[in-house]
Amino acid sequence: MIKRKPLSSILLYAAVICLVIYLISPFVWLIIMSFSSANDLTQKPLRWIPSSIDVSSYKDLLTMGINSRGELFVNALGNSLTTAFTAVLISLFATVPAAWVLSRYPGKKSWVLTAAIFTFMLPPVAYALPLYRMLTRLGWLNNSLSLALVYCTIVLPFCVWLIKENIDSIPYELEESAILDGAGVARRILLVVMPLLLPALGTVALLAMIMAWDEYFYALLFTSSKEAITLPVVIANLASGRQSNYNLIAAGGVIASTPPVLIGILFQRALIRGLVQGGVKE
Repeated sequence: MIKRKPLSSILLYAAVICLVIYLISPFVWLIIMSFSSANDLTQKPLRWIPSSIDVSSYKDLLTMGINSRGELFVNALGNSLTTAFTAVLISLFATVPAAWVLSRYPGKKSWVLTAAIFTFMLPPVAYALPLYRMLTRLGWLNNSLSLALVYCTIVLPFCVWLIKENIDSIPYELEESAILDGAGVARRILLVVMPLLLPALGTVALLAMIMAWDEYFYALLFTSSKEAITLPVVIANLASGRQSNYNLIAAGGVIASTPPVLIGILFQRALIRGLVQGGVKE
């Protein structure tokens, strides 16, 4: 066991505390803004603690009414959930077979993984024009399913790379035993590989959902109707007028950030375990 000197321990804890404060302070201030009145947020000097708790912003965003701001926000919330979960399901369905082939038959197919990682590194604007032309010709603009397919261009390269690293750590002897029992490729993947990939698949699903949930550029470019527009675009539109209602924008930010924050808190151990599992080679 490594013993630290008192001074080094104090400095270490001080650094950790400073880092935690630095990371959570924007979210804490976002929450404070969401419960503050417009007068508190425009007052000089700035009032850091609201004079009274104001929940009108949340009521405005969550109260349904015909052609109201609440209707648009709630519809966007549902669209974001639908699009994110659809992107996750498509990614999981496509990731495992692709990662298995790249892991078990590397050879000349190694360039495929390199190309996938390269596409992950490119900015979304690089694909904007070809994707827009393709969706326009197919008549798929303003469609949650097509937006989910577009999100897969962001999610899939990372998912394939992560699952491929995890499959590399699974001994091939386990699959050879299944081959001797007459199992084909599909049965080997389902009965041998998949059970050992559950932590990594959970990590991939969570990270893919967060990526799809937070995506703004493609949603802004490919959606405009309330049937398909997503939450990041609606929140950005709240700040696009001549006068910005800061407490309303903050309330939308709190609602939008709640799912990723809860996922990070509740599943942090599973996320870490799935990420590091591929680093253990047999």
